Amino acid sequence: MLNPFQYGNPLTRDRAQLFKGRSAFADQIVRQILDRNRPTIILHGPRRCGKSSFLLNLPHLLTSDVLPVYIDLQSQSASQSEADFWFTIVRAIHRDARSQQVLLPTPPKREEFRLSPYPQLEDWLDTALTQLGDRRILLNIDEFEAIGTAMEQGRISTNLFDELRSLIQHWDRLSFLFSGVQTLHELGTNWSSYFISAMPIEMTYLNPNEAKELLLNPDPEFTLEYDTGIVDQILTLTRCHPYLLQLLGWVLVQLANTTHTQIVTPTLLQSAIPEAYINGIGYFTNVWEQFTGTSPTEVTAGQQQLLALAQGQHPHPTDEAAEKSLLRMLRYHIIEKIDNQYKFEVPLIERWVREKSN
Repeated sequence: MLNPFQYGNPLTRDRAQLFKGRSAFADQIVRQILDRNRPTIILHGPRRCGKSSFLLNLPHLLTSDVLPVYIDLQSQSASQSEADFWFTIVRAIHRDARSQQVLLPTPPKREEFRLSPYPQLEDWLDTALTQLGDRRILLNIDEFEAIGTAMEQGRISTNLFDELRSLIQHWDRLSFLFSGVQTLHELGTNWSSYFISAMPIEMTYLNPNEAKELLLNPDPEFTLEYDTGIVDQILTLTRCHPYLLQLLGWVLVQLANTTHTQIVTPTLLQSAIPEAYINGIGYFTNVWEQFTGTSPTEVTAGQQQLLALAQGQHPHPTDEAAEKSLLRMLRYHIIEKIDNQYKFEVPLIERWVREKSN
């Protein structure tokens, strides 16, 4: 059986069958775009919660009068300079418009942008927007924290922020969505002061119906079946976390192929969990090393608290580092607080930490 699940990379538009749910997010974004105040949308949430997949699949989710454009700032060429940034924006608009059967003027060459980035940008936009009719452009800038990194390293100046603010305020056919792990407030006053009318939207888990649809119908030719209660067990284990659903689904198909079975039994599910930890080691390590703190002292304190929690002990932060790490883990949905008690949000992560402590 071909394995339809994909847990390593974002789901591109050609994997639309595998992308499930998120229609409520799309509806919310359309409402914000059409709002008279046109707030800038800040889509934030922990890594691997499906933000990039959502942005890549927006053409299937939005109404035809909105033309979504995807820009990935993880590409080094996008943030080498202000000229490179705006060249990347214009090229992405031209590319995604063409993929949606909208022909726009050919963008200026990169060398032309480097000579005069801002006149080139605005002249091209003036011409391009006249060819869109009544359609609006939604610029989806993924991994937007890369702008701040480029600014800290001196590759980009605050001129870029000034231009962004000008486009947001005065070009009513353009809307902006910035996607990343952090909110503007967490990035500092520079961001908050430039993007005053920002609307934060957090993306975390799929709802249970969306998660169930992903497991049962990842592909029209999917033939694997689940024993009674297995799907609900998987939803509980993963808390409908999209990456973990894809990871566990992928491992289950691999094991089913190896053991020549068409049914996921409780035994197969239990065999899949250790394999999921091996194949998803990058994700679990990221939780362990990145979401437990922002300094070595905080990370150590956070890891100690997770180990204690996995062993049934209640965390009691005794210093500032432990308190900060606890707040960070709450913020990034590693743990939650219910009835004044801390617990792991995702049982599959709790089990990984517990096994790490043995």
